[in-house]
Amino acid sequence: MVKTTNDDVDLSEALVLYLRGYPASNRAEFESRFGPAAAAVTERVRVILDEAMRVEPDWDDMTLNEAGDYVQTVMRERHPGLSPQALEAIGNYYTFQMR
Repeated sequence: MVKTTNDDVDLSEALVLYLRGYPASNRAEFESRFGPAAAAVTERVRVILDEAMRVEPDWDDMTLNEAGDYVQTVMRERHPGLSPQALEAIGNYYTFQMR
């Protein structure tokens, strides 16, 4: 079943799909999956990713990979409903952005 309203969307699924193959764009598949709600779902995904990018690891004590793990932990605490796959995708996104 294709979910067409923003309220019906599984945010974990949206994050994983949005970030699949990142940094390459997955826009066509994302828009196909979420249909008319794609723009609103993208907005929700961007809010989560922007929040993740504001997490401040202790760069004096952490490597880039450790910082990615830390971001996953912080986001798990803030958003306990996110799947392990979504949290991993967020951590990978963070480390790619910070490299």
